[in-house]
Parts: sequence; C-alpha cells; structure tokens
Amino acid sequence: MLVPIQFQVNGQSYGESVWPGTSLLSLLRRLGWVGVHRACESGDCGACTVLLDGDPIHSCLYPAVRLQGQAITTIEGLAKEGEWDPMQARFLQGQGFQCGFCTPGMILSARKLCEEGIPSEAELRERLRGNLCRCTGYQAILESIQGIPAEIPEWVLEDEPGSGQGPQSVGRNLPKQDGPEIVSGQAAYTGDFTPPGLLHLRLLRSPHAHARIQAIHTAAAAALPGVVAIFTHQEVPRRIYSTAGHSEPVPDPLDRFVLDEKVRFVGDGVAAVVAESVAIAEQACQLIQVEYEILPHVLDPLEAMKTGSPTIHDEPEARQIYNASRNLAGYVCLQTGDPEQGFAEADLILENTYHLPAVQHAHLEPHVSTSWLEEDGSLVVRSSTQVPFHCQRVLSEIFGIPRDRIRVIKGKIGGGFGNKQEILTEPLCALATLKTGRPVQWELTRQEEFTATNSRHAMQIRVKTGVKADGTLTAQEITAYGNAGAYGNHSQTVVFLAGYVPLGLYRCPHKRFEGFAVYTNSMPGGAFRGYGATQGTFAMESQMDEIAHKLGLDPIQLRLKNVIQPGDPLSLGYREQPDADLKDSHFNLIGSYGLKDCFEKIQTAFATPLPAPEGSRRFGRGIAISMQGSGLSKIHIAGMKLSLQPTGRILMRSGAVDVGTGSDTTLRQIAAQVLGIPLDQIDLIAADTGQTPFDAGSYASATLFISGQASRRAAQALRDKLIHAAAQRLQTDPSEVAFTWGRFSAPQGSLSLQELAQATAEPIEVELHHAADESSLTFAVAGVEVAVDLETGQIELLKSVQAIDLGRAINPRICHGQVTGGTAMGIGYALSEALIRDEQGQILNPGFRYYRIPTAKDVPPMEVHLIQQADPYGPFGAKGVGEITTNCTAPAIANAVFQATGLRFRQLPLTPERVWQGIQSSASHSA
Repeated sequence: MLVPIQFQVNGQSYGESVWPGTSLLSLLRRLGWVGVHRACESGDCGACTVLLDGDPIHSCLYPAVRLQGQAITTIEGLAKEGEWDPMQARFLQGQGFQCGFCTPGMILSARKLCEEGIPSEAELRERLRGNLCRCTGYQAILESIQGIPAEIPEWVLEDEPGSGQGPQSVGRNLPKQDGPEIVSGQAAYTGDFTPPGLLHLRLLRSPHAHARIQAIHTAAAAALPGVVAIFTHQEVPRRIYSTAGHSEPVPDPLDRFVLDEKVRFVGDGVAAVVAESVAIAEQACQLIQVEYEILPHVLDPLEAMKTGSPTIHDEPEARQIYNASRNLAGYVCLQTGDPEQGFAEADLILENTYHLPAVQHAHLEPHVSTSWLEEDGSLVVRSSTQVPFHCQRVLSEIFGIPRDRIRVIKGKIGGGFGNKQEILTEPLCALATLKTGRPVQWELTRQEEFTATNSRHAMQIRVKTGVKADGTLTAQEITAYGNAGAYGNHSQTVVFLAGYVPLGLYRCPHKRFEGFAVYTNSMPGGAFRGYGATQGTFAMESQMDEIAHKLGLDPIQLRLKNVIQPGDPLSLGYREQPDADLKDSHFNLIGSYGLKDCFEKIQTAFATPLPAPEGSRRFGRGIAISMQGSGLSKIHIAGMKLSLQPTGRILMRSGAVDVGTGSDTTLRQIAAQVLGIPLDQIDLIAADTGQTPFDAGSYASATLFISGQASRRAAQALRDKLIHAAAQRLQTDPSEVAFTWGRFSAPQGSLSLQELAQATAEPIEVELHHAADESSLTFAVAGVEVAVDLETGQIELLKSVQAIDLGRAINPRICHGQVTGGTAMGIGYALSEALIRDEQGQILNPGFRYYRIPTAKDVPPMEVHLIQQADPYGPFGAKGVGEITTNCTAPAIANAVFQATGLRFRQLPLTPERVWQGIQSSASHSA
C-alpha cells in the first residue's frame, strides 16, 4: 500500500506516496538529488550520507515512510546564496578528494563532527570510520577537515625549447578542475543520468560453480506486469570475445559470450530481465526456473592443471587459449643465462613459496551502464569505463555494428583501479536497447561487485635465490601460478609481470621465470592496480629481506648492491613463441634514476632507534622496493585535438580517461604551459568516442606519460600554427612574433587570441596521435614501522614513508594523493583484505561489513617524498605514478613484522588470527 508523506529537501517541500520498503536514498535519487550516492545499501560506506533534521544518517538504511514532517539536507543544499559552506570550502582548499564519489557523504559527516570545534586527528580518524574512501588514503581528507593542507613543494620550470612564455602551469599544485562540481554534488556520474522511458536490467546468476544449462523456463517471469524482455543464451549473439580492455591485437584468450549455455563460476550470468523498475526485474529473476547439469568443479590452480581435472573451456569457438585441456589460459617462460650454474656458484640458496589472496577493487561507484538509440538508429552507451574506445570495439564485434555507429561516453568515474578496464555491463545493456528500442540502465549491486566482476589474481609464487656471502646475487628463479578464475581476461599479462618486474629489478646473470595462468571455477581475476607486479614484489622483497637476515647484511645495502643501474639490460630471454608479442610491447628502460635518493629519504625517516618493548608489544621496521613501467610502449596510443574557439579559448578533445587521478587537470596543465596561457582558458571534452580522438584508456600508468606527451606535442603544433596565422594578420615573419599570456606581439602591432579567431575564416586546430617508443621505469621505496601485540596478534601501523622516483610532478599535490591512496590500498592488501570462498566456490564476504578495506583509523599519518629528476622521455620530465605506490607496502609491513617478532609470514593478509597462530606455533616449537 502506498504511504503518503510530506517532507522537505534542501528547503523545498514535497508530497509523495511511497511503497513500504523504499529507502530514503532511492526516494532522493528519484527526486533528482543525485549527490546522494548509491554504493553499498547496507550502511557500511557512508556515500549516501544526508542530514536528517541536522544529524547525519545513512539514507540507504532509512525508510522513506518515516520522513513525515522531517527536513533533509543533501550536499546540494549546503551552499547558500553562492557562498560555499565552510566544510565545502575546506575540502576545496585541501583537495580532499580524488574520484569524489565518497566526498558528499564525507563533507556532511565532517560538518557535523566539527560543529563544536575541530577534533584532534586521532578523534577524527576514529569518528570517520563510517565513511569509506578507496582513493585518497584519507590523508587529504583529514588535512582538509583540519584546515591544514600538507605543504607539497612545487618546482620551477627551467627554460626549455618550445615552452611557452607565460604563466607556469606544470610543477604547480593547481586545484583539480572538477573540485567545485564534486564538493557541490553536481559531478555527473554514470548512474545520475536517466533518460525518459528508462528500463532497468537485472541478471539471474548461477548458484553453481560449474554446470551446463539444460533448460530455462521464463514464462512465469515474462508474465509479471512490468517485464519487457528476457534474454537467455538462445537470444544473444554467439560471438566469442574477451572482457579485457586491451589494444589490438588482443593478447587475451577469447573465451567469453554475452550469455552462454555453460556457467563456470558462482555468479556467472544465466538470464537477463529487462523491466520497468529494478524491483520488478529482481522479482522476475526469482521467478525464472533453470535446469542444470551439475559438472565437477575445481577451485585450486594446481589441481586444475592436473590430468583428469574438469575442462573449464571446451567450447569450440574459443581462441588464443594456451592449453584448454590443462586449463591453461596462458603460459610464460623466460630465461637469461644458466640458472643451474648460478645456483652452483652460490654460498646460500633460499627457496620459499608465497601465497597471495584474491582481493577486490572495492571502488565505491558500482559498474553501471546506460544505453539508448539516437534518432538515426546509432547506439549510445554511457558507462563508467576506463576504456571507452575498447568498449566500442568489443560492442562492434559482438553485434556486428560498424564502430562509427556506436558511441561510448565515459561518465564521471567513482573509482576503477583496473576493474573498469573490463567490458562487463555494456554488452547486455546494449543488447537490451537494440532489442527493445528503449533506454536501458544496468547498475551492479555491491554483492555483484564482490562476487561477479573481477579480483586481483590470487597467486602462489615460488622464489629461489642463489647469493654469495657478500650479498652478490648469482641466480634467481620464480615460478608463479596465477588463478585466472573462470575466464582468461588479463591473466597471461598479469602473470608475466609477476615475474618480469621483480626479476628485472635486480642485477643477476642467471634468471628464469615460468608463469602459469590457470582456469578455475572461481570469479575471474582481472586488471588491478599494480597488475601482477604487486604479487611478484611481495614474494621477491620478502625473500630479499630474509636473505639479508641470514647473511647478517643490512637490508638496504643488500638492495643497493644488487638493484639495476642506468645502462643495465632489463629484458629477460623469451623461449616460448606465444610470448613474442610481450617482448615487442613491453620495452622498458631507465630514463631518470632517483632510486638512491629514495633510499636516503627512507633512511633519514627511520634514523632514530626503535622503541623498546612495551609489555606484550614489540616494534619493527621494514622496507621494500619496486619498479613499474610508464605505459605500454609502441601499442598504447593516445590522441589529442586542440582547437582555437571564436571566444579565444582553447578546446581540448582528449580520449584519455580520468578515473579520479586528476588527468583532466594535468593534461590541461601541460597544454597551458606550452601555449603560454592560463589553465582556465582551456575547455575539455574527454573520453567520448563520438567527439574525441582515440585513446587506449586509463591503465598501465600510461595516461600522464603517453596522453601527456600527446598533449604537449599537440600544444606545440597548435602554438606554431597560431604564430603563423598571427604573422599573416600582422604582416610579418613568424620569427618576429612573440606569443605569451594569450597575445601575439610583433613590431607591427599586437593581436589577442580572440581577435585572431574572429579574423580567421578557417578553424585553427591540430589533431595527432602519440605512441611512446619506450616505457620509462618509475621506482619506489617504502618504509614502515609497526607494533605487534604478541598476546593478540594485532598489528598497529605506526608510520608509513614512501619515496617515489617519478621524474617530474606535473601537479605535485595530485601526485601526493596518488601515493597516499596507493599506500592505503597496499595496507589493506597486507593486513585485512581477502575474498573468502567455501568449497563450492561461493564467496562468503561479499560486502564492506565483512570484507574490510582500511578506514581512516587503520591508516597512519603518511610521509611522502616525491623525488624529482626530469625523465628524458616523459612530458616535462614526468613518469607514471598511479600503480607503483601499491606494490611496496605489503612486503614492507611483512618485513617489519619479522623484525618485531622473528616470524616470517609468507601468506597475506596478516590478520590478527594468522599472526597470533604463528606466534603460538613458534612458542610451542621453542618449548
């Protein structure tokens, strides 16, 4: 029965009738207050926070029928008469956001917390536990609330040929250009756009890890009022593809159908329902009856490789699978020198196996897509995607529609971290629109995010190292088994980097890597910040620390003795022909090299002695290092188009995707610097396949290094064109024309950009594409200090220091935020995060209440050092920084726990239970 209610939102009066069970969140979004964000619907994340009569509540839990006579304030109602609320102003000043999806709820919660004065930092960390952030690491949020933004040193650009003379843009802490939209709730995320006549899609998912569908009975569901269409594998195109957003030629196995007659993990798609509302679609899914032939399943990669294990991919259409009969999605074998000779020369041989869990990206904004048809019949898909152009290509291949008849628009993204480098929601959404002719939206639930998208690949990594007594490495060998899950998207390249990065980091004459990407009946692994290097770095850096202990050497000195230097070869030999494409497409080199300066920062930060034991608490410090390439050389292409507008402003059209990293700002900073104009004179259209040049997308630490270079080259070409056009108007030689601050000057007179634009019949514009011939390596060193309670196994992280050799920081404040955010993600990987499955393949912790990402209380104050030495290959000397900051944290923490307890843990996460059990086991053995 509908219940009538009267209430106010941001001072506006409403009279509505709502169904019992409707949440305040759903009501507010239906009324157009979309600054209230849907993320968990369980009261665990705070993204939906609003003020109810002045008090913050989680609107996803509050029944709308209880609103009678009450007043709601959302983020849109804070600013008054054009003036920011003080807390909004603090977040703008301190840039306490990245993707911004958590920011409205964070501001409203912080506003209440600070009504009677600003609490101490410790109190803030405690009281903000109900608001989660996956991007920032909370550092900038806490600084913003306290009104004490960190001092992030800027740098002065030295004169360079081709640099514009005018306001300096690069090297400055210029605010992210989307800040006002974020703090006011006006940022347009994908799910905020609802075209008229919108239908909603829900997917019936498999309860079985491995089964063949014998029959699907949909009559009862189809008869439900409001159901418009139901799709099974019989109604969809049977065209094989990969969900991985990679450039062509696609390196991944082609092993996926939009819907298939066989399901391969708990959560795999069975049937899609399209209905007038989400509730009707969900009810219809429950009415569908499915007859399954249950097949044997396998969850362990080593078991899956054995003869007699069930074959997961036996479909004849599949291609590019390395060995389907052994469930091998991919295989990599690399070798340099003769490892056996190297081990024979060693004084110490150490061999260990490390176990790394599957973990979830946990971006607050779920996967969401909205599709519709234009009047001319072309298909439009608005999606929260990191790879709009790859999405366009995949949709074209699935449906047989020319690419120019498909337009993919990237909405504002509420975090991705690699999970949105997959084409997951778009195909079914597009299919529903093509079949019904109506707009369709599909937004995943939080449970679906945890059970039916992708995870970081779980891996078992064996590392064997031979070393001389003085610490000289003689041989290194890694064998990695990566759990690809049910589908092979990204798996071979992820496994490749799990060996290539840690083995490439150290000088050693004899190396071997063997990597197996193995199909199992679990949720697929996929792209995740660090992309295999995270897993490999944990194994290698844990073993290097153990070697230092066994040889009585200082861990830093052992690394300095063996780490690669400029001029050292980086490649490993390739023995298997299927991997030849990897050799050609991953050309890394050392450009700038600030690694020794990184070590010095860590040593200085931990120069004081460790604290003495306090009761059951023991203290330890640990370090780890890593490297990561900047983009994929030769194949990662970025397009850029710059145009002079009649107003005298510059329009930038870039296919690059800002996932919260600030690239929409930094790309404009680069162009503004070259052109010699203020940043705010450049407008931007980004990541729209119908309006922007091709860009491979946001992944592989490529955006700044490759799209940034495209921005610089395009700006230089446009500058040259502008000067030549101005010279014609001024009737002088181009060499006599100076261009700065948006004006041209010459002996014959001067001319503004606007005057030039209005006097020129043809538009003045430049479009180009850029692909790097090399990928400069970024280096990082992390140091941590921990306290371990021997009675409980609890680890307290007391201090975190990161030093990043990033070339030059185009925007130091943005880079600082990338470091703190990546560090927090590494802390979660080390201490709390793991997807837990039962024997049937069901994930047991599919929500923020049970899958614990770090809160503000779990993250310590972070000391960040940006080591700036200009790289010769990056734009204005910049290198990639987005991924590498995650890689070092977990091994540094494990190494610190060893120093504190004498126990070497080779399995993550280091939960209190695991640490306590290790302590008890050690004590019993000692006894």
